Amino acid sequence: MKQNKHPKNIESFIQEQIKTLMSSMYFTLISIIQAGVIGYLFFVIDNNWYNISSTHIILIIITFLMVVTTWHEYMMGGMTFKFIPGLEDSLIPFLLGFSEFFVVRTIFSDLYQWYFALAIFCFVGWLAYFNMFHKSKVSQYTENAIILERLGSLPIVTEVWSFSMVMGFAFFGLITYQFASNLTIQYVTLSFSVIQWGAFLGRAILYWKRIVGDESSF
Repeated sequence: MKQNKHPKNIESFIQEQIKTLMSSMYFTLISIIQAGVIGYLFFVIDNNWYNISSTHIILIIITFLMVVTTWHEYMMGGMTFKFIPGLEDSLIPFLLGFSEFFVVRTIFSDLYQWYFALAIFCFVGWLAYFNMFHKSKVSQYTENAIILERLGSLPIVTEVWSFSMVMGFAFFGLITYQFASNLTIQYVTLSFSVIQWGAFLGRAILYWKRIVGDESSF
């Protein structure tokens, strides 16, 4: 019987193939999901066009930025980190899509429902960050170590920040539920939400500059 004399070489070949195809797989999957979310957002806006208020406009803007952020973060992660994906790497994008669906669905519902849906989305986002950074750290690929070294403290900052957004939006949901008729509280929480999301996108700019070689310190 002929035996395989090079099992390690075959393993390396298979892993390299998976590593090479991982980015295109991620981009295809997340593109389909985000296109569906954007399509549903347009559908919800169109069906409620004559009921749009200033509050709804703010919620629509933040929801749109949520979709952009999801795509952009997957774009950066898929182009830089390499590891062998598992079932969780297929599950998380769909969980993000489901949570985004509920964020869009609650734009024209009570404000507290939108905040709770956004908190769930941020929790799934935190899981995605934790999964990506953990797998990148324990991966055998040296390029991951180089990128992580470039990023410095940004991975930890990103994980802590995303989890703080979970707590923050859940808190906003609680207080807007308790004080549903208080417009001041609504506008204050919305203002903080816009600032929070804008700052998080600013972190993404710094994150990408670090990856491509910008030497500015954090």
